[in-house]
Amino acid sequence: MEQALSAEGRDVRAPVAPWEALQGALRATALTLLAMGYVATVGLIVAYQDVPRWSLYAPPALLFGGGVAALALRLPYYMRAGLLLTFAFAGCFVANIVSPWPYVQLLYTLLAFLAGVLLGPPAATAIGVLGTAALLSVPGPSSSPGLVVASLAMLWLATALVWAAIGGLYLTVVRARTSEERAWLYAREANERRGELARAKKALSDMYGLLERTNYELVVARQEAEEARHIKAQFAANISHELRTPLNLILGFSEMMFRSPEVYGNVRWTPALSADIREIYGASRHLLGMIDDILDLSRIEAQRLPLRLEPADIGELVNEAVSTAAGLLRGKEVALETNLAQGLPALLADRTRIRQVLLNLLNNAIRFTDRGRIEVSAKVLSGEVVVAVTDTGVGIPPEEMAAIFEEFGQAKGAIVSGRGGAGLGLAICRQFVRLHGGQIEAESKVGQGSTFRFRLPLPESGRARSRLSYYAPEGWSPPVPENPLGKTAIVLGPDAEQVASLARSVQGYRALPADTLETLAEKVSEEHPAGIVLLADPLLPDAFAPEQVWQEAGRNDLPLIRCELPMEGSVKRELGVAEYLVKPVERERLLAAIRLACPSPDDILLVDDDAGFVALVDRILGADLPRARVRRAYSGEEALAALAQDNYDLVLLDLVMANVDGLAVIEALRREGRLAETPVIVTTGSGYADEVARLRPGRIELLRCGDSGKSSLGAYIKALLDVAPPDYSRH
Repeated sequence: MEQALSAEGRDVRAPVAPWEALQGALRATALTLLAMGYVATVGLIVAYQDVPRWSLYAPPALLFGGGVAALALRLPYYMRAGLLLTFAFAGCFVANIVSPWPYVQLLYTLLAFLAGVLLGPPAATAIGVLGTAALLSVPGPSSSPGLVVASLAMLWLATALVWAAIGGLYLTVVRARTSEERAWLYAREANERRGELARAKKALSDMYGLLERTNYELVVARQEAEEARHIKAQFAANISHELRTPLNLILGFSEMMFRSPEVYGNVRWTPALSADIREIYGASRHLLGMIDDILDLSRIEAQRLPLRLEPADIGELVNEAVSTAAGLLRGKEVALETNLAQGLPALLADRTRIRQVLLNLLNNAIRFTDRGRIEVSAKVLSGEVVVAVTDTGVGIPPEEMAAIFEEFGQAKGAIVSGRGGAGLGLAICRQFVRLHGGQIEAESKVGQGSTFRFRLPLPESGRARSRLSYYAPEGWSPPVPENPLGKTAIVLGPDAEQVASLARSVQGYRALPADTLETLAEKVSEEHPAGIVLLADPLLPDAFAPEQVWQEAGRNDLPLIRCELPMEGSVKRELGVAEYLVKPVERERLLAAIRLACPSPDDILLVDDDAGFVALVDRILGADLPRARVRRAYSGEEALAALAQDNYDLVLLDLVMANVDGLAVIEALRREGRLAETPVIVTTGSGYADEVARLRPGRIELLRCGDSGKSSLGAYIKALLDVAPPDYSRH
């Protein structure tokens, strides 16, 4: 069993001495000895003031010294308790020698009880032994044999009582102390384990989030790869169709010239011309075969090659393919054999495609086998029909086996010897076998031959693939799942408040605020955002340059969206007002703005269409600026009329009002040249960004590296036009 160790490396299941619990008892005993020494000294002074007996002062001095040693010395508990008992025993011993009172011998009994309380029953026994030796060796000047016997009896009776009573109490305290220490240790361990568990949970949560995001990114990458493959297949199909028409003309005319030159009349066909026409005819046939293979592959990859699934006898298909391929062995010392197991079950397959697979494998075997044998075998193994074509040809090196099933992949030996074809036959075989839910593989040794083996599942095995895999509608692709962590964007700007406000308003994205480049780099590394939004003040230089942001983020493919949002102060410069306060306006802030704009105004114009707000501001001004005269205006028209009649030291103006708004009032003051000399404090319920947006056009820019083609620009333009349509219902 694993031991439970404390922080000091001790087994906490072992008994623990209860010194901590007895510290209070030791201090109380020391103070008692100090008091006894003091009282005894005072009593001796009073009793022997005429004829002092200095020897009697030794016992109180020893008691006093034991108390001081126990309280003052910085020693372990048991050492201080031992010193206290030693001084006390010495005091009893000296008192027994010099005291004229016989009953001082009974102090040994009290000392035995004290030792039992402080250090346990063994200490009481030690005091009993020492006290017995002292009483028997130095009985004292006033003692009698009977008194010595009585003192010894009481001493050992006290020792026995210590063992009977205090021993059990001492054991209980030891056990309680041990249990307490063990409980604290387990509590500390539990807290540590809880902390480790919390850290592990946080780490697992972070890892799970990273895994979810990675899975999402892998799905997106797979979707893009599928789209690229589909486009490639479509291109191959289209180009193959486009090449087929002129190639048919070349093949047809070259065949006519080669086989029936007489149709061209009295033309002199020289041997060189006939040979050239024969080469043109052979090359055109070879090129047409390659185009057919490419077209088959493109149809498969574009999921436009349907399979006519029907019950098929694999033995019959093998015999048909062998019979067709036998004509290619003329002039070769090669035996073509079959080895078919008895009772081969019927397959659910496309007979034409499986026959084409067999013919391609046989054609390859015949091409690379000069002598020996070629065997076609078929058997049932683990719910599958296994068909193998084995030859004794030249073989394929191990390092080239991985590429033979790829499109246009050929062994180097085939290319050098001139025996290789276009490198599409095995690729087509692999695609056809996969469409049937099977697998194809190859084994080969150089100089000994090769074995190509494909497996097709039996219908009852349940391994056949769904027909949806090869009857998928044209243009269909599985949808990309939602990002489990949500789409993320980072909003970066110098004003933390405006950054947080804009981040809350971003729709469809989990927007994270950042106001320094250090936090930006950390968030990009952790969150993989879709882009970065740069917040800029239209009237101030940019705080962050795009190149600096890309460099710090470590990714120049992140799109940057730079948008202008007026910061605090921009609206005051834009409007030319002294202060801009957004409702609800606090009393202290309003008064501070007034003192800053005009320390002691005499005439104030208060303009607002909210009668309650006008009454509130009027009450504030009446309490803090009792000398000021306040005129109220509840619309822009009243404000213009009041300004036309009189001059004011200060104008408190609301921007949003019906008909004539606050902006019109400010513009009127600007035209008359009075805006500079008449401070205006705006108090409005709308944000200053909205007001500035009404005054000047906003600007938003998309900055992106390496993606400026017309198609991508067209997509960006469309997205911007979709979110910013004009409103032709307004004049």
